[in-house]
Amino acid sequence: MHSQEYTGLSRFGVSISGMRITIDPLLPLVIIFMAWVLSERYFPQIMFTQYTWIYWAMGVSSSVFLTLSILFHEFGHALAARWLKLPLERIHLYLFGGMAELKQRPVRPVEELIIALAGPLASLLFAGLAWAAAEYIRPTSSEAFLVMQFVFYMNLLLCGFNLLPIFPLDGGRTLRAVIWHIRKYFYKASILTFYISVAFILLIMVIAVVLLVVEGLSTAFWAALLSAYLWYTAYTGRDELIYRPKFEDLIFRISEDKSPVSIIRQINRMDPRYLRNAVIPVTEQGELRSVIMGRELPSVPEEDENISHLYRPVEKGFFVDVADASTFRQGLMLKAEFLPVLQDGVMLGMSDAHEIRFWLLQQKRPVFPSRPQITRES
Repeated sequence: MHSQEYTGLSRFGVSISGMRITIDPLLPLVIIFMAWVLSERYFPQIMFTQYTWIYWAMGVSSSVFLTLSILFHEFGHALAARWLKLPLERIHLYLFGGMAELKQRPVRPVEELIIALAGPLASLLFAGLAWAAAEYIRPTSSEAFLVMQFVFYMNLLLCGFNLLPIFPLDGGRTLRAVIWHIRKYFYKASILTFYISVAFILLIMVIAVVLLVVEGLSTAFWAALLSAYLWYTAYTGRDELIYRPKFEDLIFRISEDKSPVSIIRQINRMDPRYLRNAVIPVTEQGELRSVIMGRELPSVPEEDENISHLYRPVEKGFFVDVADASTFRQGLMLKAEFLPVLQDGVMLGMSDAHEIRFWLLQQKRPVFPSRPQITRES
């Protein structure tokens, strides 16, 4: 759930109610393929008509409705995040699903729980709307009724599938939120969620083997396919679960003898996106004296350029001091995405504002290394 730089066609999208939506460039091909399968295989088996175009009209509309169902599911997550005042990066639709990407992670287990369950609840709502539409149009059009019936069942399946206790599915995130609430420690909850996810996938694999012996290849094939897909899903989410950073992993070192202009140029070399969302420290003998807002810089200054007119007084929200919980407490509005990090007023470096706050809030007895041990530098 981090801010990302989009590449390729996925950088192009639309905004709905302030929510950016992007799609995988191959998604239209998947929609067409699904329309073909439904038109040539599914609907001809459950109804008869002498007109091929009717099957195709049903297949195309069902495929489009299924894509809208996934979008509606992700809107559920996004609206829950907005209600909790957690900023959304984008909603991205990829080949076989979607993802609502947040700019910052939830800091309380109840927030992750609400966001995780909002998607399945949205799918249930969409299923209810599809069922109501099917019942309304049943007397007048059997074709439209079958399309809405298909949408109803697909949304029930989408809800149930996402509630499986496998990370990063919604059920896995719900599981982590519950363990987090019980154990009071996010990183330990993540590790336990990882083990439970793997155990559940192994259970499905065992079921596939049993079905192969009892029912034959055709039935076992679908269980094996499901377990393979879930294994791939868990594999893609494992890095988030096993990630347990140390304090120094979160720090970007700033040399205390560097001028503000040198710091600006250093950050710009690292990644220009950070500069526009950073608070630049102005230090004197290693102590923070003033700040510069990166978004107020008209351009990257030259080495000898005077930018003192951009100096601003230091206030809470412009920095994080690891020795002062009031500078990173929950509810305090941090003024940028990339902030100076201090210890008892002395500069340690800079860090992703929300990640360092989350890390600090999760520590019972945080251990901070001496400054020479913080070696990350660009």
